[in-house]
Amino acid sequence: MEEILFSGAGPGRQEPDEARARAVPRSLGVEILEAAFAQLTGTPEGRELYGDPHRGATLEQTWRTYGLLSGMRPICLLAAGRPEVPTAAIERVIVFPPAALVDLLAQALITGDAGGTAVQVYDGRSGHCINLLAADVDSVLFHDPWPGRSLLCREHNAAGVNAVEHGNGWVISRADLAKVVFAAFLWPSEWGDLSGEPTLVPYADLRGGDFFDFFHVRETADGRTTEADGTKVRLKTGGFQEHVDLVLDLDARERVTRAELWLRREWMANLNPFAKDIAKSFVGGFVTERGGERAAPIVELLWNLGRLDEATAERVLGGDAPECAIVRAYLGLQERAFAALATETLDAENTDREGVAWFKLTFTFW
Repeated sequence: MEEILFSGAGPGRQEPDEARARAVPRSLGVEILEAAFAQLTGTPEGRELYGDPHRGATLEQTWRTYGLLSGMRPICLLAAGRPEVPTAAIERVIVFPPAALVDLLAQALITGDAGGTAVQVYDGRSGHCINLLAADVDSVLFHDPWPGRSLLCREHNAAGVNAVEHGNGWVISRADLAKVVFAAFLWPSEWGDLSGEPTLVPYADLRGGDFFDFFHVRETADGRTTEADGTKVRLKTGGFQEHVDLVLDLDARERVTRAELWLRREWMANLNPFAKDIAKSFVGGFVTERGGERAAPIVELLWNLGRLDEATAERVLGGDAPECAIVRAYLGLQERAFAALATETLDAENTDREGVAWFKLTFTFW
């Protein structure tokens, strides 16, 4: 096996604002992402796991970085016939002929099933990472984090491909990209759309579900805001409206990509049973079918707060399991907690909004 290092492997590095916004995970700001990557690679142990910012990263290291920073392991699509590199650490690898892989990624960009797709390219001499932004029937628009001219310009690569400048990015023909494509990372929802097994839940399905029905959830009068990549929807429960907020992000197909539940911290005091009910129902009602098994312990602990046996209470207060951390955040014992489920992540955060203390649960669907 060969060791091929891909430069620019840290997600979000040296990219213009628009490209950066599309390339980085939704739940992480660019500054946080860059700081986290620098910290990850600041020790010899970290560089062994995640790569060296000055030399590059292997395919496994790049995949590991994306997974750690987002909390969700991407699918790796590998081009056949390239030099063999270690992939044992990568959870799921699917091999395609290079031209078929490029066609698949282009089709995903055209139909909107992917955006800001991270791709590793190799010209036979060196490798680096680019970010695909858009495509048409013949060519692909991409961003290259390499300073100056793209490494896929004719004078900078050994494969003879010729990317040309286009606005703030670069355009390369599909045929040329097929000559150098090595691998690509897709989030589970992107791969689900391409493989005919979508993971994102339509908003209409949730509106017809038990959570919306039981808590009489409705959109507010001015609750819809159109954004560049979809729609933001603000909702209220039938009761306790001054203490509860709900915010959903929808994609262009009206599928939920992010869901937030806000609970006023003062209202949660003394293990308010209504707050517990809404919190556990939110987790149980919004989690996908694939994530249900991993979310079940969170739902159970939230619902049983106040009547846990001594052993379970000790486990919650000192345990490392994600459900314990989520519940400690709910109780206000730690600022933030995180749980990776199946095709989604759940964040629990104590935060301040306009001088008022709130607790927020956030699902991000990948």
